[in-house]
Amino acid sequence: MYFLSQILGQFIFILTHFLWIRISSPALAILICCTSAIAQFDFVVVDSVHILGNHKTSANVIFKEIDLHSGDTIGLDQLAKRLSINERRLQSIGLFTHANINVKNWNTDLAITNIEIKVQENWFIYPYIIFELADRNFNVWRKEQHYSLDRVNYGLALSHLNFTGNKDKLKLTFQRGFTRKYEMSYDFPYIKNKWGLSANILYSENRELAYRTFGNKLLFYKSDNEKKIFNQHRASISFQHRNSPQTFQNIRLEFISAKVDTIISNQLNPDYFRNGYNTLKYFLLNYEYKFDNTQYPLYPIGGYRVEIVAKKEGLGIFKGINNTSISVSIEKHTLFKHRFVLSNRAKFKINLQPNQLPYFLNSALGYRNDDITGYQLYVLDGRNFFLFKTALKYILLDKDFNTFKTMPRQFRLLNAKIFLRFNFDYGYVSDRAYGSVNPLANEFQYGYGPAIDIILYNNLKISCEYGITKFGEKGIFYKGGLNF
Repeated sequence: MYFLSQILGQFIFILTHFLWIRISSPALAILICCTSAIAQFDFVVVDSVHILGNHKTSANVIFKEIDLHSGDTIGLDQLAKRLSINERRLQSIGLFTHANINVKNWNTDLAITNIEIKVQENWFIYPYIIFELADRNFNVWRKEQHYSLDRVNYGLALSHLNFTGNKDKLKLTFQRGFTRKYEMSYDFPYIKNKWGLSANILYSENRELAYRTFGNKLLFYKSDNEKKIFNQHRASISFQHRNSPQTFQNIRLEFISAKVDTIISNQLNPDYFRNGYNTLKYFLLNYEYKFDNTQYPLYPIGGYRVEIVAKKEGLGIFKGINNTSISVSIEKHTLFKHRFVLSNRAKFKINLQPNQLPYFLNSALGYRNDDITGYQLYVLDGRNFFLFKTALKYILLDKDFNTFKTMPRQFRLLNAKIFLRFNFDYGYVSDRAYGSVNPLANEFQYGYGPAIDIILYNNLKISCEYGITKFGEKGIFYKGGLNF
């Protein structure tokens, strides 16, 4: 039987080369080697892992991002999937434009093999001119602010995604315009063993401010004499712990000091900081737990992710803020028919104290990534919320393209991905304080519509979405940005 399996293995090897079968290199290696080994073993032991192409990035960083190590025992039926998952994980962390993992030197008699990882490093240093919108998204700026350049931030910034080769990020910002901001942050995820550290310092000020929400739209006040009406100082330090490539924990201590002009606190919205105060100081303690075994975490096409955040605003040192909140997000992504992906995400947030929140902290849906398709022009403020997002996606393109030899080494290979997507989202926000003047609160809302997503260099993401609300309102919405 062993002799026949060896002959069969050689025959398949010759046949595949003769017919030029175009399959991926991990699959080809596994197909050839498994045929010879299946008569003896249904597993393989990883003897060693070799990394090539990491000119700047420490090999230790790569090993911490994957779950392939010397001594691992892997079932043959899981090997191809395991290699593919780790390839996509490396491609989505922002350090590499391409990653390829192969088996090498398979010893069928001893059921051992080597693994070779080849990476193409990304561009790490991004000095750039800031030209960004001050509004929540492009759609608000386009439809409600009529492309006003007064609502644009501009300046200079520098981001280094791999400062010492340890996936450590340094960011410096000098910004003017709608929001004047000066910021420095540094994140070192692998200081010692499984521990990391990050720190951030920020000062910002505004001549125009959203002081209230009415009709689920933000109302703004602008100083006539260019007087600053809001400023804040923030300083934070975070400690991170990573048990495995999939498990991440972070605890952050932050100090916030903010001041608003008396025209806001006395006339326009005494609840901005509550009780007519025009200054606010408090400490924030934030704990985050994340488990992420998704395939290609930048834009998941398989696996699931769980995030839990517990936040305590006000530690009893300063008066005025005493709030505790918990948010939980769970998402599941299922790949089927090779190119279709079904994605579901559920998130809720609750505030544990019954006291009314200041307007400054009363945000819920419509900010960051917590939104409902079609409602991009609205905000839903409140203490508690629930959000469910589901999307059916189709992988239209996932291919590497050679650009030009004259390009920098990091840009010669362009990885491009295009996804078609159809969304259906619904959510609910509880707002007892201001719900009477914001009719979208305290009622279930839903929206739906098609979209297209483009990802370039495993770093730049651009989306175009057509959204329809439950009231039949329709619109085209855009968003995009770099993954850093």
